[in-house]
Amino acid sequence: MIPAVPGAAVAGLFLILLALLLAVGLLGWWGWRLWHERRGTPRPPLAVWQWIVAVVLSVLPISTGVMLVQTALSQRYSDAQMAEQERLMHITLTRAVVWGDITVPAGSHVYRDIPEGGVERADGQPDLRTVQDIRFPVPVEVGGLWVNALSLTGQLTLELSRPKQFAAHEGRPAEDCAAGYMVQFNARQERDPFVIPEKAQTLALADWVRDTCYQTTPISVRYWKDGQLVWANTPEYEMP
Repeated sequence: MIPAVPGAAVAGLFLILLALLLAVGLLGWWGWRLWHERRGTPRPPLAVWQWIVAVVLSVLPISTGVMLVQTALSQRYSDAQMAEQERLMHITLTRAVVWGDITVPAGSHVYRDIPEGGVERADGQPDLRTVQDIRFPVPVEVGGLWVNALSLTGQLTLELSRPKQFAAHEGRPAEDCAAGYMVQFNARQERDPFVIPEKAQTLALADWVRDTCYQTTPISVRYWKDGQLVWANTPEYEMP
């Protein structure tokens, strides 16, 4: 079954084709008159009504051409804006940055929301207030856990680089979590997702309480390489 095409799209395509046909016809007609003039057999001068018809027929091709140029320029500007946003959202740290309770090492690939105002901090430090995912170049200790990556999207998730045994705690059973497992933490206090925090967001482990650990795919983070966004390599864990 052929999917239905919106009427506006059909009308727009028809107008573009009509404009193209008119442009080809007018250019061919003017070229034919110029060819005769150069051969020494000029055609009779155009009457007033012929000039009027030629001008009227030229309106659609010219306006369509202007519209297509404007559309192309607008798309180019939009693509440039999108690329700039992507560059701000996917960064690789060139130096270690203290972020709350941990130090994020140089070479870490960070995915974050666009910084406030679309610019970095005035002191030159990368703005990590809206971090969502980080993949570290080497294991980093976070609250006694060695991790290769973390995710902070409503919950705190740590990707273990080493096995960890958790003792029974607050009514929860003991857990054996292998390397590559995700350790999930919940916020100690419920937060209103519609309220923007006044203070800069950093990783304060005191704000989180461990919930569970589970096996899943590694945390995926993209980064810029040779002008393109590519996926960072993830470790190959030996799953039990």
